[in-house]
Amino acid sequence: MKIKGTYLLVLVGMCGLIASGVGLVTNVAGLFFDPVAAEVGVSKGQVSFMLTICNICFALGGMASPSLMRARNPKPLLIGATAVLAASTAALTLCHSIISMYVLCVARGLAAGAIGMVFATTVLGNWFEEGLGLVTSIAFGCSGIAGAVFSPIISGVIGAGGWRMGYLTIAALTVVLNLSAILFLPAVRPAMCGSKALGAAEEERSGTNTKAAARTTTVESRGPSAISGVLFALVLAFAILCSGLTALPQHFPGIAQSFGLGATGATMLSLCMIANTGGKVLFGVLVDKIGARLSILGYSVAILVGVVLMLFVHGPISMLVAAVLFGLSYALGTVGISMTSRDVFGDANYTRVYPTFSLGGNFANAIFSSAIGFMYDFSGGYVLPLWVMLLMTVAAGATIVAAYAKKPA
Repeated sequence: MKIKGTYLLVLVGMCGLIASGVGLVTNVAGLFFDPVAAEVGVSKGQVSFMLTICNICFALGGMASPSLMRARNPKPLLIGATAVLAASTAALTLCHSIISMYVLCVARGLAAGAIGMVFATTVLGNWFEEGLGLVTSIAFGCSGIAGAVFSPIISGVIGAGGWRMGYLTIAALTVVLNLSAILFLPAVRPAMCGSKALGAAEEERSGTNTKAAARTTTVESRGPSAISGVLFALVLAFAILCSGLTALPQHFPGIAQSFGLGATGATMLSLCMIANTGGKVLFGVLVDKIGARLSILGYSVAILVGVVLMLFVHGPISMLVAAVLFGLSYALGTVGISMTSRDVFGDANYTRVYPTFSLGGNFANAIFSSAIGFMYDFSGGYVLPLWVMLLMTVAAGATIVAAYAKKPA
């Protein structure tokens, strides 16, 4: 598959939106916890709650995204949301109380969510028939790449000029990353600008492509009743379980320490983040080759092996292997949810169901981030949380088997 011309620009634009909305809002947030807490005079927990607010509002912004995307020209939405996101980030530099920072985080989250994952995956689904799994995984992978690339840069800025200069840097980077989407995305749907999806049949130039049209017609013909309550609940459970799994890696240093391998913890986290990005791209390739269901089940088995290694084999090498395998959970919590939503419910219903799954996933990640810590406090170690992760992995695979069994023919 060759991606060039407008299609390449569309992909680059969606990569930029996810890199700024997720990579710069979420993946570098931890750099600010200590310096903000020290200067504002609050606890690190109070500062970290800013991220919780951002994530929840990000999901809420995603819920509103489908209605905001109905306009023929996407530029007003992209420009407006980028302006709010950049301005609210820059305004954090003027704050001297945590409450005012919370208010600005509401604006940051809503703006990032409006042009975030729901927007990007919907646009990619409209513009790509061929290789949709691959381009979706590339876009999602940019959130991890942005965190890896910009973390040392922003950390250096904070060290030299303070956390306020750090937020100004993020505001500027947000505008830069979103520029490609603002400048080069001609329309949410290719038919709106006289084009067609990549890989669509030539005779469908004037409308939707053959395969997508077949999926859409099948679902639309049944109307709202096509969204079965049981099927919806199964995929929502899958989203919650997979997003909950991704809360564990931030505890890898503590897990290694609890097993007497303190020096291994940081390396575990680094390898996990590499697997995060690489695993998403590989997952997209597998989806295009063998489908979402088999790809998810294969990844679930790999993640399960990773948890078993952490539970029962406590050597340095085995723990590093476990971290790599568990890093694949990020692919399920992002690309897996998106591709399953489209595969099970069809293109026509994607924007109706995916925002809810994204919302549930964001809440699950926020809850499990704290729950793992509470389980550690209760049990005095990480064995209990690891057993919970093992059961959640099995349950995620089971929900996918059940969901595809309930999928309309």
